[in-house]
Amino acid sequence: MSKRSEKEARNNDNLVSQFFPVLAVTALLSYFQYRKLKKQYLANPQAKRIDDLMAHTPILIVATFGILLVLAGVYSLAMWTFKGHAGYAPVVAVAAYAGWLVTKRLLNAQSACLLGVVVDYQAGTLTFPTLHPALTTVALAQVAQMTREDGNKLHIAGEFGSNTLTFSNKRLRDECIYLLKSGTAAKMPAEME
Repeated sequence: MSKRSEKEARNNDNLVSQFFPVLAVTALLSYFQYRKLKKQYLANPQAKRIDDLMAHTPILIVATFGILLVLAGVYSLAMWTFKGHAGYAPVVAVAAYAGWLVTKRLLNAQSACLLGVVVDYQAGTLTFPTLHPALTTVALAQVAQMTREDGNKLHIAGEFGSNTLTFSNKRLRDECIYLLKSGTAAKMPAEME
């Protein structure tokens, strides 16, 4: 192995060893945010939860890479400033604050994915994860129509507009349909699947 490739391998190992603790901390912060959401949305016995982490993997991946990109950008800017560009320290401070705000929003998206879809009969709401905002809440009374799509998707429409809920399998999708039919007067077109 050449000296250059050995040095590159060492630098890559150092980079991985630096970002692993950061990922561990973000996962821990996301978990604590999830616990707060769980207390908020699953406090009463009338709330039913459909936990489907596999369906929300794209949101988790986008949020994780977003967090890594933000942290790498702030870190690079800070290193550049400390290597002879001290006049840009206020810019680094503003960038660090903006990075924290973006990271906080992405952590909220991750924790919403951990929460899953929640149908709360007592509050009369349907809550489901999206990337922005992290959670979307719709009144059950506003759900006017539901449609199955592409096997694992459920399209809901009403006064709020329309949204598509994605599930990892048909069983979880049908469980959500059952919970929504029990709590709403929504119509489901007759269809064979």
